[in-house]
Amino acid sequence: MNKKIVIMLAAVVAVVSVILVSILGQIPNFETNILVKEIVIEGYLDENNNLIPCKINANGDKIISLDEIEPDTILVLKVSVNPDNANNPDVRYAIDVADGSVMVSSQGIVTFNSATRTSAIVTVSAVDGSLVSDRVIITKKTGMDSGDFVG
Repeated sequence: MNKKIVIMLAAVVAVVSVILVSILGQIPNFETNILVKEIVIEGYLDENNNLIPCKINANGDKIISLDEIEPDTILVLKVSVNPDNANNPDVRYAIDVADGSVMVSSQGIVTFNSATRTSAIVTVSAVDGSLVSDRVIITKKTGMDSGDFVG
């Protein structure tokens, strides 16, 4: 009688497994799912679509220094995702300012809505589950900016 119970339990587990796989889908094949390995914020595009590269400060932070930050100051971030053949190269933009004085769109367009805000940190993250990200500090230039950068 114990053998019958074991066989019935095995059959029930098999049926439930088949149903769960059909409902929830298959286990992802990580060999063919190419995840994002690197996100690079290269800099921003000026009004002529020229790339203005990020600088690196002594702490290793990427910096974009602007001469002026006025209401409606806009810049478009230039971001690259590696590898080029990642299955889902989409990224999410986030900003460290929650008061609406600086905003970032889903296309990487940063808008300063207030002249009183002189800096913001933008983080760009992969949405494919790889947990890859990059960040840049956007700030107004000060008199001390000239010697603070490594590259």
